[in-house]
Amino acid sequence: QALDMVRRTCEAMARGGMYDQLGGGFARYAVDASWTVPHFEKMLYDNALLLRVYALLYKATEDGFFARIAVHTSEFLLGALRTAEGGFASALDADTDGVEGLTYVWTPAQLRDVLGDDDGAWAAEFFSVTEAGTFEHGTSVLQMLADPEDEERYHRVCAARLAARAERPQPHRDDKVVAAWNGLAITALVEASLGLDM
Repeated sequence: QALDMVRRTCEAMARGGMYDQLGGGFARYAVDASWTVPHFEKMLYDNALLLRVYALLYKATEDGFFARIAVHTSEFLLGALRTAEGGFASALDADTDGVEGLTYVWTPAQLRDVLGDDDGAWAAEFFSVTEAGTFEHGTSVLQMLADPEDEERYHRVCAARLAARAERPQPHRDDKVVAAWNGLAITALVEASLGLDM
């Protein structure tokens, strides 16, 4: 029963808006009951601890979904938070140019601009991007409420949107290197690499 509770909670977190469906990594917390809208700040210590949880959950269940989240979170840590000196930065800000979530949210029109009409419509439906929006000013936070049936299309669409998102203004990174948080991250990466054969 306890394992089922953890499994359902972790799957809901990773499918909702708390998890960055394109770039990996978890936001600090959600501001609504359905875990759709995050506070967009990404903290090193949160992601280090969650990486351990998802790696251990994969070991306990052998469910590839949890392995994928663990790998993606590892890639986020190593890509977005690793400093030039080799340590890990503390956080990415929630806002960009003073606007909460600016880097991360989408409208259906933005998806069509990046992907074309066909893939744009597919992505809007799949990632729950609506005309009304799930966030502010008609924008939506990406969610992945089910696994894609067309893996090739899914990966193509994600790669195109990630490239487009990289052209947007990016949140400030807090480059403070906290030894304790770095210890959490290093431990999590080692455990994940052993448990997932990364």
